[in-house]
Amino acid sequence: MKKSILATGVCALFLAVGCGGVTQTSTPPPVTTPTPTVIVINAPVPASPADGTSSTGWPTLIVNNSTRTGPAGALVYRFDLSTTSDFNNIVATGSVAEGSGQTSFTPNNVVPPPADQTTFYWRAVAIDPLNQVTSPASTTVSFKFSNPPTKAQLIAQQQGVVLWPGAVPPGTPGKAVMGNGWQIGNLVSWDGVRFLSPSLDELQVFDCMDRGMQPQQAIDWMHSHGYGTPAGWYPDVSVIGFAHQYLALISGRWDMVLRAGA
Repeated sequence: MKKSILATGVCALFLAVGCGGVTQTSTPPPVTTPTPTVIVINAPVPASPADGTSSTGWPTLIVNNSTRTGPAGALVYRFDLSTTSDFNNIVATGSVAEGSGQTSFTPNNVVPPPADQTTFYWRAVAIDPLNQVTSPASTTVSFKFSNPPTKAQLIAQQQGVVLWPGAVPPGTPGKAVMGNGWQIGNLVSWDGVRFLSPSLDELQVFDCMDRGMQPQQAIDWMHSHGYGTPAGWYPDVSVIGFAHQYLALISGRWDMVLRAGA
């Protein structure tokens, strides 16, 4: 009986370290997992062109860089260009690495080339590819696209005249090449008439061909739209005759030549 009491006392004394072959364990304290820092990228802010402006040729689209919080990586900006404000018809897109303070993109190769006075809409988003975080889209900005002056229009502007005061021929310029003799100057015809070269109707016929018309088509279009010209097309010799000069197609270029006689 005394041995049993003694054993019970020993077990009570050494309960913390174990008794009778039974090991006592304690629960470890919980491990605290640090909360990851959230990356937030704010929408870029359009800087240029301003909303509703006109642009001759393609403008450079510029945004002020996105502000951000958290450990964001290097940003890339995606620019979208559309003919509709809801961006259901995106005609060009481009991704550009972030610049210093501002980031820009120029949409040069839009196919097909737009018609004159087309309204376009653009926006941009900032993207962190490393962390797969994307900003909201910037506000939508619009601009009106104007075709750059054609070669004939540039000469007409230097002469102080409007190439097409009424209807403008259809088509995209770039299909005809000016050769020799197109410099502006006051000339005297074979019959003694002083005139400014090139004449307005010579510029107009060339501009029609530059937009894709054949010589006779160009002359017919001018007549049907109220533009007078005495021009005549001579396909056997590839020459368009005018009052004082003629255009000769030589090696794929249209040379302006002063007539030597009637």
